[in-house]
Amino acid sequence: MNSKLYFFRNFWALSLLLAIFFTSCTDDDGVDPTPPQTEEGYFIVNEGGFGNANTTLSYYDRQNDTILNNIFQNANNRPLGDQTQSMTVFDERGFIVVQNSAKIEVINRDDFTSLATIGPEEGVTSPRYFVGVSPSKGYVSDWGADGVSGTVKVIDLNSYEVTATILVGQGANHLILHDSDVYVTNNGGYGYDSTVMVIDTQSDSVVDTITVGDNPGSIIVDANGDLWVAGSGRVVYNSDYTINEAESTPGFLARLEDGKVALKLEAEQISAGPADLMVDPAGQNLIFYYAGGIYRINIADASLPASPLIPGNFYGFGIDPVRGEILTGTAPDFSNDGTFSRYSPSGQLIETYTVGIAPNGFAF
Repeated sequence: MNSKLYFFRNFWALSLLLAIFFTSCTDDDGVDPTPPQTEEGYFIVNEGGFGNANTTLSYYDRQNDTILNNIFQNANNRPLGDQTQSMTVFDERGFIVVQNSAKIEVINRDDFTSLATIGPEEGVTSPRYFVGVSPSKGYVSDWGADGVSGTVKVIDLNSYEVTATILVGQGANHLILHDSDVYVTNNGGYGYDSTVMVIDTQSDSVVDTITVGDNPGSIIVDANGDLWVAGSGRVVYNSDYTINEAESTPGFLARLEDGKVALKLEAEQISAGPADLMVDPAGQNLIFYYAGGIYRINIADASLPASPLIPGNFYGFGIDPVRGEILTGTAPDFSNDGTFSRYSPSGQLIETYTVGIAPNGFAF
């Protein structure tokens, strides 16, 4: 998913000198120089404050150890929108899923200029995540206007039109392409669900439904080709707002084999479950956020770890596929700039940088 940038090639040497001279790790004046080659860095998604239309996109340059902020607006002379949920880089393009603006902004990853906007006129209402199926087709999960009517939109990546809508479960969320099928977690949205659905990418239809546990959120594939799902569980409250432990269920990690749950590791706490499940570049270790920290577990382990690799409260989380570094985003609130931090694979803090409001994820 690494990318190359050929923006203003004839002026590259001059741009690099100016960037080194005028920037440090962050830019105070809000105007950033031309971004360096994206094969040398990655994107930080800054969600912004809900309803404030102040979501932004930042970029980290590995080679020069610098942050470039607000790159979408600088490239397109307009704001990105309201509440970006996620971004995926696929086939020379960046797909920025802006949930509260009900749109997907498609950008040229070479110069960050807009290629298309896929919005409400195409039936998009509350989009969550994008996955590329082929150079000509992509899927976007959508919660629906009511937050529970989950669908997957089929997008023609040549015309940028929605060509079909696939009905799935409540709160359609993370998507992953695996063995020519797309798996979608149904995390309930504003409701409740317990399934992962399998979509045949040739027929664009659901061919299997796997019950994994309450409110599955994220999904990855490990080095063995097995799928893992993280779920938050379900919290049921009594009339006095205490937790009804008899009806509540714990969060979990589940390994799927042959369309069934082969292993399920349950969290000790009812009120919190594993989230933002990632895998290291070797595919051997699962890394996830849970109960005030970043945890790591080997795919051969049979129990959840007792203590975090990196303690702390984080709003965003990612794994650098090049260096294997653990990346976190921190949001002090939803009106001031947040920070993102780089940690070594063993959990040692390397550096912290100022980015936009509420950094919630990364794209490579």
